[in-house]
Amino acid sequence: MAHLIPIRRLLQAIAIAVGLALLVAVYGGAIGNGDGLRDASTTIRIATMVSAIAVGVLWVSWRWFPPLQRSIFPYLGGFWAGVIEFGSDDSLEQRSVNLEVKHTLLSLKFLLESAESTSWTLVVHANKDADFNRCRVYYVYLNERKEGVLGAGERYRGLAVLRVEHGRRLSLLGNYFTETNRRGTLRLSRRNAHPWWKLWC
Repeated sequence: MAHLIPIRRLLQAIAIAVGLALLVAVYGGAIGNGDGLRDASTTIRIATMVSAIAVGVLWVSWRWFPPLQRSIFPYLGGFWAGVIEFGSDDSLEQRSVNLEVKHTLLSLKFLLESAESTSWTLVVHANKDADFNRCRVYYVYLNERKEGVLGAGERYRGLAVLRVEHGRRLSLLGNYFTETNRRGTLRLSRRNAHPWWKLWC
């Protein structure tokens, strides 16, 4: 997710805020009294504080304001439900699945469960095509078959390429492929987002 943050704009905003804070400090008499060491210490404190506040404001703003989410990447955190379809056209099978997503500005993690298996994140890469405002998620996972089912304990890796669809509810739709030559489609809708105050997920 960090690669989608507009770093240049963020740094420009921090530089402007630090400059304004230093001007206020000079006019207020906190800086420029002839003590160079004290002035340097005060300048470093102000710059650090303003930078930390700016990053905190971005973090909170992205989590709470959908317009900012749309400009960076939609917030996917919460609980999802849907189906996996696999097999041939003649014998298409379907399984219900649940997905928990933990999503911050710096990380994105999936935990996908069905009655037969659990898949967890190896790598998730969020991608946004700014020209067309299209968002995708590339989810590399490790799947493990649950105890008590055929092939219990079997593990294999896979990749799902999912597009983010906006509608009445946020949806994830796409295809998955595994190293065991299995493939299928995945359709999920978010049922509940994490509470607004859970900034860490």
